[in-house]
Amino acid sequence: MSEGARTVVRRVVITALLVFAGVMVWYSGSVKGEPAAPSLTDTAVEQLVPARDTPTAIRQAEIGIDLAPGWDADLRINGVDIPQDEERNNVGLNQVFFKPDPGKVIGALAPGPVTVTAIIWRPTAGETRENGSRQVTWSFRVA
Repeated sequence: MSEGARTVVRRVVITALLVFAGVMVWYSGSVKGEPAAPSLTDTAVEQLVPARDTPTAIRQAEIGIDLAPGWDADLRINGVDIPQDEERNNVGLNQVFFKPDPGKVIGALAPGPVTVTAIIWRPTAGETRENGSRQVTWSFRVA
């Protein structure tokens, strides 16, 4: 190959690499840097409220779990079992929620980390809380 042909090939390769680098810089700037939604570790769970690792929940935030059809749950917040008469059960949607209020077992959430455990079981399969339950635990922070 002649010296002139080598120079042309070198310039074409360098130009192609510079164009590729520019495209990659543009692409990396256009892609949002949002973290992927956390995967739930139990197929019975459709949604956690507040979501796992939420950094700024409020002190009176509603806490709960949305389950797949056929499941039920009881909640435990920071080690405190929530009485069933203080839980809001949306039976048709398989949801169980608790909202701290004065006069309830938890009047307000303290600032800092909160750990929630949902004891879940499947009544449609003949399970009860005592004989077929398992636990789903998640945490969030109260501002």
